[in-house]
Amino acid sequence: MNILKLRVTGFDNDQAEAKFRTALAAFEIQRLDVNREKGLARILSQRTLSREELEQTLAPLGFHFEIVVPSEAKEDQLQTRTVSLRIEGMHCRSCELTIERAVKEIKGVKKVEVDAGRGMARVELDDSRTPDYKEFQAAIGQQGYTVRQSLEPGNQKSVGELRSVAEHRPGVWTLVGLLAMVLLIGFFLNRWGLLKPSVALGSSIGFLAAFLIGLVAASSSCLAVAGGLMLSTVVRLGSRESSLTLRQRMRPVLLFVGGRLLGYGIFGGLIGVLGKTLSPSPFVSGLITLVAALIMVILGLQMLHLAPAWLKRLIPRLSKSLSRKVLAGDRLRHPAAPLLLGAGTFFLPCGFTQALQLLVLTTGSLTVGASVLFAFALGTAPALLALGFASNALKGKAGQFFFRFSGALVVVLGLWNVQNGLAITGHPLSWPKFSLPLRAIEAPSGATESDQLVRRETNAQVVAIDVGVRGFTPAAFTVARNVSVRLEISGPVAGRGCLSVFQIPKLGISELLKAGQTTAITFTPTKTGSYVYSCSMGMFRGRFEVI
Repeated sequence: MNILKLRVTGFDNDQAEAKFRTALAAFEIQRLDVNREKGLARILSQRTLSREELEQTLAPLGFHFEIVVPSEAKEDQLQTRTVSLRIEGMHCRSCELTIERAVKEIKGVKKVEVDAGRGMARVELDDSRTPDYKEFQAAIGQQGYTVRQSLEPGNQKSVGELRSVAEHRPGVWTLVGLLAMVLLIGFFLNRWGLLKPSVALGSSIGFLAAFLIGLVAASSSCLAVAGGLMLSTVVRLGSRESSLTLRQRMRPVLLFVGGRLLGYGIFGGLIGVLGKTLSPSPFVSGLITLVAALIMVILGLQMLHLAPAWLKRLIPRLSKSLSRKVLAGDRLRHPAAPLLLGAGTFFLPCGFTQALQLLVLTTGSLTVGASVLFAFALGTAPALLALGFASNALKGKAGQFFFRFSGALVVVLGLWNVQNGLAITGHPLSWPKFSLPLRAIEAPSGATESDQLVRRETNAQVVAIDVGVRGFTPAAFTVARNVSVRLEISGPVAGRGCLSVFQIPKLGISELLKAGQTTAITFTPTKTGSYVYSCSMGMFRGRFEVI
């Protein structure tokens, strides 16, 4: 065995390193180890490689080298080596953490850095041994990831990767059918009253909708990290006694899931309180809602394999260091450790969680924040208790349909909240919205100056608005410009949840409604046009015309 150690300049990124490896592959070498940080490469070959043939191959590609160790050097001269892997199936920060944890368990691995956006993993090895590709695949294959042995020069995807993406991407008519199915199911659920928002809670994402999002997230990579953390904790705690009963083995599992529910409820409530403390304007609340909605749309497209890499990068990311600190807690052996670790999963990266966190921030409500995030965690609980039943039991066409349908559902929920965000800013669209009374979606037009809903008083136009479980009544009326308008707002559910606030975004009006009292809002419109009024989350709304 001939060993040649080189000091190389020119491979300062993954693409250059891949090009370097591809060039040397022509010599049929046995092994190539690279330490890019130190600019070193070690070549193991059956025959002796001459400087001339190496220069003829590497110089045209921009690589320059010098031999720093003679060919008879011992094999242990290079203490640290680096391997770059192309990995298919990664989507987000959760995928990165899952792969890093799995690969670090392989003997000989010192450090792992994974980039889901580029589909690459950089593995730093010690000199004890060199794992082969089968070991890497065995470590991450159960989570649905695939290691590609060959690296393509440049930043292009391999043919196999492109084929893999194409196989999972639905056709146009399949996509239309999925969206139609989601809309049809939503229509019937709305008719049965299951998707209507709770006045008492007042979130644009109701309890059932948040629960459904949790079920969807449970089948995605969002739960891979939390599930792995739970399993590792259970194994560590159970390793102290080999003869545990089923009840004893399930105790840490139940503690972990219970801690997760408790943590999501408490931290969700705190986020709601934080929103109340900040008191964002309707415009800012609308923008936050739009950001959360767009995150959901991107996540749905990602599940459908329709999101390009640049779109995925728009999703904000939590710090990896914070997530790693939570994951490091699985080494705790205290009986209460699963409870605390379950609560700590609130801070693990998940686009669905981040979207809901943004939404509850705009509510300014402790109960809304707690209930929505609790419902989301509750939706993920069955998968945790069954250790990912959906992702393991649903195979083939059934599994493919399940994940595609889930992606379409998330896209529709995202568009649903795009409409909410626009409504809060005072510019609603006339899309159908399952959770709203139809009359509150698009108020009827054609009102005249003799609007009977407007009571004429001396120098004032008075409108009595009733606040009920179906929103505001009337949902439309007409007033004259340059004449004072007084809105008298009261009703059985005024002051509850979303209906605790009455706002007219275009006029900058936002007033708190109090239960059992009539709130009077006076203003003088000076410009003609259409004005939207709504609750704080834009779920219940109407409009008035100024002529």
